[in-house]
Amino acid sequence: MTALANLTERLAVALGGGAAAQLAASALIEAEALGMPNFGLTMLNEWKRSDAPLPVIDREQAVNFLDCSNCFSPVSVAAATLAVSETAQRFGLAAIFLRGVKGFGRLAPFVRHVADAGLLGIAGAEGPPFVAPYGGTRPVIGTNPIALGFGSGSDRIVIDVASSLATMADVRTARAAGTPVREGIALDRDGKPTTLATDVAALLPRGGQIGSLIGLIVELMAGVAGGGRNDAKGRGVFLLALDPARAGNDVDWQGKLAALHKDWTIGGGHWPRGGDTPTDVDLDVVERLDAHLARMQADDPDLHRAAVSKSDEKP
Repeated sequence: MTALANLTERLAVALGGGAAAQLAASALIEAEALGMPNFGLTMLNEWKRSDAPLPVIDREQAVNFLDCSNCFSPVSVAAATLAVSETAQRFGLAAIFLRGVKGFGRLAPFVRHVADAGLLGIAGAEGPPFVAPYGGTRPVIGTNPIALGFGSGSDRIVIDVASSLATMADVRTARAAGTPVREGIALDRDGKPTTLATDVAALLPRGGQIGSLIGLIVELMAGVAGGGRNDAKGRGVFLLALDPARAGNDVDWQGKLAALHKDWTIGGGHWPRGGDTPTDVDLDVVERLDAHLARMQADDPDLHRAAVSKSDEKP
């Protein structure tokens, strides 16, 4: 086993250093620690030496629209998270809409960062059509996850859920392994239920009509309002941040959150925290990171030599 902090630091250096690289690296390594490799180091397959610098985010305005199609997506989303948090602390409310985004992992670490800044964060990501609407037979929207982060300490809540019953990564994994998908989650090209991964043409929404409408909300935000829908360069992502302290000193939002947490758990509910992150990862994660860093060093020796040189720190 090896500590997450060491791997996060090595990857952050390889991604160019700085706060955005640190947040992106932390998010990817966390996914590995949670046993979700499709949302972790797999994202590094998208990294290219030719990736452009991050677009300039205007912190003098509350709303920004950014084209990130030539940037490494995990760092783009991390940079937007930092900016939306800073801007919301100034104006009370901020939003950033990204388009041209490729694979970037989970939303949970980013809305958690917004929560840790004393704000309420909401984020969503649309994608290529892969999910049928409730009652439908063909794909119209993406798996369209939505996430929320709010509060601190034991009362902090982090929700990160896809609007579909499975993800595209689940289907790709099943196809590669030659295994079936779960019953009741997918349709074939004729709109009929299927468990054959090779026949999956559409996924079904989570929770029937409710999940379908949640997916539609994300599509309206990230795909329509943010301009990401049907963009061949990548998906649309939105991040919102709200400062609840702007409601005034007479509104004890932290006390209300704590009371809701208590009521929820007494009522038998699970208070979602976005995944409890272990402090260590298995050796295979270290080996896969080494392989990615070696490839990145070969593409850009000057930028990544420092990260790869730390490989002798692993156990």
